[in-house]
Formats: sequence, C-alpha cells, structure tokens
Amino acid sequence: MRPAQPFRGVLFELLAAQPLGACIGIVVPIVLVGAGAPLAVRHALMAIADHVNLTLRSPLSGRWPGGTERVFPPLTGIYQPAVVRARGGARVYSDGVVVAGVTDAGRLTPFEAGALREAGVFAASDSLVPSAIIAAYYGLTLAACGVPRTDDNDEE
Repeated sequence: MRPAQPFRGVLFELLAAQPLGACIGIVVPIVLVGAGAPLAVRHALMAIADHVNLTLRSPLSGRWPGGTERVFPPLTGIYQPAVVRARGGARVYSDGVVVAGVTDAGRLTPFEAGALREAGVFAASDSLVPSAIIAAYYGLTLAACGVPRTDDNDEE
C-alpha cells in the first residue's frame, strides 16, 4: 500500500504525484573527486547504479507527521542504470557508478574525503540521496544520471 503524502515540499509533491512503481528519470550534478575518476568519465554523462549516504541523514528523519505510520523504505534496487538515455537518443550503456551522498559537494569534510578514498568512490553529490529516499518512500525507482564537474574548478 502506498503511503499518504504527509510531508511538504516540492520534491515530495512531485514524486507523490507519480504512479506507484513508475521509474522516474532524474539528472543530478556530481563532483568528480581526486585522481580516482577515470579520464573517460570526466566529461560524460554517467548512469548511477547506487549510492553511499555519508551525510547519515534522511529527509524522512526528524519530526514525523501525526497520524502517519513511520516507514523507512528499503533502497535496494532503487536505481535502474540500464534505463538511462541521452536526451532524445539511445540508452547510455553503463554498469553505472556509485555516488557518495555528501552535505556539500563543493566542500567535502575530512570524513567524507577519507571515506571516498577508502571506498574507491570517485563521485559525490549533495542532491542525489534525498531524491532516492523520497522516491523509495513513494514506491518509485530511479533512472538517475549524473552530470559531472571536476573538483578543480574546471570551467568546461
């Protein structure tokens, strides 16, 4: 059974309006961190296969609306990288990348930078994880695509 729309905000409203089980396409900015990013992906769209939440926060935490069952949805299988397509074109064939969810992708904390290095993850975003959690809450999956920019103030 699909939960009611107990939360407020544009993202909640947009995702709550989608049919149960739909695959929603989203595009998020990602930052490529350090030398770990392969040159081939520095200027390419990237299908996202999974995330690691380094913020340790959720848009579903905090004060819960009265009369609403407290539900924290599983995120297993939320990403559908095989469905990602270039605008008006063919699918972006990729196994997908893992993106770290961080508080501010432009300024990683020492903890976030260390965790990325340890895990071998080279992409970070401050907008992906909340979208994924809310989509899972409403019974949706995501065809998520990252648009990279490097962390060295590259203007390209």
